[in-house]
Amino acid sequence: MYSRKIGHSRVKNIFKFASSKMGTVYTVESALEFDTCFHLEYSPTIKSFEAQPFGFKYNFEDKSLPYTPDFRIVNQDTQEQFIEVKPLAKTYCEDFRARFIQRKIAAEKQGVGLILVTEEQIRVNPILNNFKLLHRYTGFQSITPMQLTLLKLVQRLGLTSIKEVSLRLKLPLGELLANLLSLICRGMKSKKGTRIKILLINNELLNKLDRKRLAFDN
Repeated sequence: MYSRKIGHSRVKNIFKFASSKMGTVYTVESALEFDTCFHLEYSPTIKSFEAQPFGFKYNFEDKSLPYTPDFRIVNQDTQEQFIEVKPLAKTYCEDFRARFIQRKIAAEKQGVGLILVTEEQIRVNPILNNFKLLHRYTGFQSITPMQLTLLKLVQRLGLTSIKEVSLRLKLPLGELLANLLSLICRGMKSKKGTRIKILLINNELLNKLDRKRLAFDN
């Protein structure tokens, strides 16, 4: 198995999806994959999902070729499954069909199924639009990578000062406070269900910032 990382591309549109279910931001390579994320995020039958999981090799025309599924999901019964997302028009290509059969065989040898989904399963309305509307009002889609880093750091450090967090993240205090207040207004929680808050040693919110404390409170 191998790991494939998506970087900046001049020929592909890169999309980022912030998942509240998984507590992370995923990078995907197409608008169709991006729309797929909404189904995976809000489907009650899916316990967890991952974009661009570890890839594997498959045999095709006497060659061993690399392949990375678009998603790996785990159902509520803990059954794993790989997903290939492809526009319907491309699935009519004989070369793609032949390759997909071999990829499916290689995946099943690992004990994991591989399924193909197209826009006919993904872009079904009003379901997709409702998922997008729900995602908009959860507030998580506006969480920035820096705010995710902030959440993880505070969770790891426990009780710490704003000044220390500012130094560790190399953020100006004003920018740090803006990110903190944004998270607090949402009542943002960590994956463990703990809530971030500011513990003030006194009531001076704008003065003596080094006396303020950040913590995750159970």
